[in-house]
Amino acid sequence: MKNAMEVQGIVAAATGDPFVQLRLTDEEGGVLGQTQWTPDEARQFAQLVLEAATNATYEAALIEFLKSELKLSQDKCNEVLVAMRIWRADKWGQPQPEDWRQ
Repeated sequence: MKNAMEVQGIVAAATGDPFVQLRLTDEEGGVLGQTQWTPDEARQFAQLVLEAATNATYEAALIEFLKSELKLSQDKCNEVLVAMRIWRADKWGQPQPEDWRQ
């Protein structure tokens, strides 16, 4: 069994409020961590994941283009990627953790 992510909609017994529960398990089924969100919080998290997936795909395409079409070295591609991340974050005011700029 591989690490797994379990997501389910639940209802609080005491209040009747809806929640989304996320649980991460290890290869043996042990719980690595879990959390619960309101539906709005879960939607916000899902949006962030979708945006990250889009960025990852774009960045992989950018690196491949720079390497295969412009014949840049991996080091130069990394420099371009870092510069693009900083420019993108600064241009649209999207805060990024400092370690993402390196």
